[in-house]
Amino acid sequence: MRHPVLRALACAFVIAAICAPVRALAASLAGQYDGGQMEVAAGLWLKPDGRFLYQMSYGALDEQASGRWTAGGGKVILNGDPVNAPRITLVSQSQGAPGTLRVNTDAKDPYDQQNFNALIRMASGPGEDVQLGIDGLTWPYPGGRTPTEVRLYFPVYDIASDPVKLDAGSTLVFHFEQNDLGKADFRGTTLRVEGGVLVMKRLGLTLKFRRKG
Repeated sequence: MRHPVLRALACAFVIAAICAPVRALAASLAGQYDGGQMEVAAGLWLKPDGRFLYQMSYGALDEQASGRWTAGGGKVILNGDPVNAPRITLVSQSQGAPGTLRVNTDAKDPYDQQNFNALIRMASGPGEDVQLGIDGLTWPYPGGRTPTEVRLYFPVYDIASDPVKLDAGSTLVFHFEQNDLGKADFRGTTLRVEGGVLVMKRLGLTLKFRRKG
């Protein structure tokens, strides 16, 4: 039987042999990257101390993140710092005018309501996706079709409320809690390493980060 000390040394050598390429890959990838493309500005900084910074602007969307990064197996893994995610919650629900759906938010600035859409599920047929105006949404049921469920949706950041059944009334008021709006919630987010380019799938985009300089 091999001596315990020899077994421990053998394990240590195996671990070192496995970890050495991982450390070498991480060291080779540390640096600042530009992921910009048409209509998109994006940047990623993989710091040598294992921290990262990320920013991306696309249309009306601006987001950022920071946290820890690791590398191995031809991939970079981002694990962001904790994020208090934005939330849309129902404030009140009541009966309204027959045949009409009303949806509002309690936003102080009425123009903010235009950032939201109502996702409406119908009793039959396809659903509806209707943008709110500065006065919210006043929506007569089309052609006698009756809505059964509504979700308030913030399309820019892909945030939605829980579905609200309309059994208790079709006049709804929602509240939007911004919390850490604009902070990306990275949890094991993977970037492929392709010839020194870091490739990330994000919000329907393919971001290709190339080292600066």
